[in-house]
Amino acid sequence: MKHKNIAYISKKALINNYINFEKTVEEKARIAGVKTPKVICVVKADAYGHGIEAVAKSLGDAGCDFFAVSSEDEACELRKIENENGRHPDILILGRIDPENIPDMLEEDITCAVVSCENAMELDTAVRKYNAEHGTDKKLKVHIKADTGMNRVGFISDENHIGETAENIRRISVDSELDVCGLFTHFSSADDELMDKKTVHGFENYGGYTALQLRRFTQLINRLREINIDPGLIHAANSAASLELPEAYFDAVRAGVIIYGLMPNGAVDERFSPVMRFESTVTHIHKVHRGDRISYGATYESDGEKLVATVAAGYADGFERAYGGCNVRINGKSYRQIGRICMDQFMIDITPEIGDSDVKIGDHVILFGGDDGASTNALAKTAGTINYEVICKVSKRVPRIMEE
Repeated sequence: MKHKNIAYISKKALINNYINFEKTVEEKARIAGVKTPKVICVVKADAYGHGIEAVAKSLGDAGCDFFAVSSEDEACELRKIENENGRHPDILILGRIDPENIPDMLEEDITCAVVSCENAMELDTAVRKYNAEHGTDKKLKVHIKADTGMNRVGFISDENHIGETAENIRRISVDSELDVCGLFTHFSSADDELMDKKTVHGFENYGGYTALQLRRFTQLINRLREINIDPGLIHAANSAASLELPEAYFDAVRAGVIIYGLMPNGAVDERFSPVMRFESTVTHIHKVHRGDRISYGATYESDGEKLVATVAAGYADGFERAYGGCNVRINGKSYRQIGRICMDQFMIDITPEIGDSDVKIGDHVILFGGDDGASTNALAKTAGTINYEVICKVSKRVPRIMEE
């Protein structure tokens, strides 16, 4: 079947991004005099909208053996995919786990986050129940989530609670059916502070919220070691911190949006290429005259005779209404979107400056991608959002086609 809308996924760009990220981290670790960390590839949200099956296979082929997801459903889907690929990577769920899902987590060998004492007790109870019912003595592999300032989920790990949190982690480590094999936190402001150079680099004299979180996390690690608790695999750095702050490397780093070729702060970096190119199709061309209105609400009024093309994508495909007034590309030329974006279609002004327009029905329209990331970042800026959201919003009804 011929599709009007397609999200093309570049395997070459994906693998190159992964390799270049590994090289960047290795070089920064060497210069900083710290050990080179393991790379955990974050493939939550259907691999940031790129399609988890193709992305996981490609990254696995490139050498990745540790993935992070957001939910139990994503973890089980990924385990099934990797079983079919003949691989058994580590899979970590970053969010809170529902105790009812523990049987699946144990059977699929999924590593789970523990975000509070109450959560630990729930999971411990669920593991004991599973073992009693099945005559087993399994333990659930877990990573402890430390909240160093994000204030989303996790054990509170500010200056007033580090001792208490360390003691709670000790109890979980020795008195439960949870196998504590990791400890992690998440930086809330690394993209702004580090990549936009809003603070001074260097751990000892480093200012800003990221430094505060890093100090808290380091203090927690030290306290755990003082009470003879091995926290296991330690990780804190997201994409931004991985690129800019080797002091936060510890045992592993988490590569998120950077793997998909976009910079966390919306900049462009020649080392990384966007993996997704979202294309649509011209389905109709017609003329409008001065005073004619276009699309819902009649908010756009033509100021003269114009040639208008209709494109077969809309907000149901992930081309959001908030992108109104953006530019798209046809045959290498840029055209402005006009009128409100509809559920399944939108209009563009293709009025030629001289002569006839070279746009034809059936022409491919690049909505974003196929460049250095500028078009994706421009859409994000138009909508007042971030590039993460642009790629994640491409809907399931748009086929993903992997290109070599």
